[in-house]
Amino acid sequence: MTMEETRKNSRFTLGEILNGRFFESEFFVRNKLLMFVIFLMLVANISVRFKTAKVLREVDTLEREVKELRAHSITVAAEVIKLTRPSEILDRIRQSNLGLETSKEPPRRIYVDKEL
Repeated sequence: MTMEETRKNSRFTLGEILNGRFFESEFFVRNKLLMFVIFLMLVANISVRFKTAKVLREVDTLEREVKELRAHSITVAAEVIKLTRPSEILDRIRQSNLGLETSKEPPRRIYVDKEL
């Protein structure tokens, strides 16, 4: 075989690849292990890409949720601070009609003797 014949035999047309004659060729038979390894690497690459895309979507979703929860937390903290003001507490007691009033006398300590 001359160089020209081997070049001609090593080239494949699209029709030969589609109808399967490529897999019967001497080139494929000699390099089937290499072709198998390349195929496995392609499958692994595609799998990693899909998993990476899925993880990125999950990360994006979780980041949005964190922003929303942080805003909600700030809102709730502001409401709690507002509700613990003495003036707000007095207004809520008056609105509930419990009949409670603020004491006019300052608080005093009560001392108790311990009996043994």
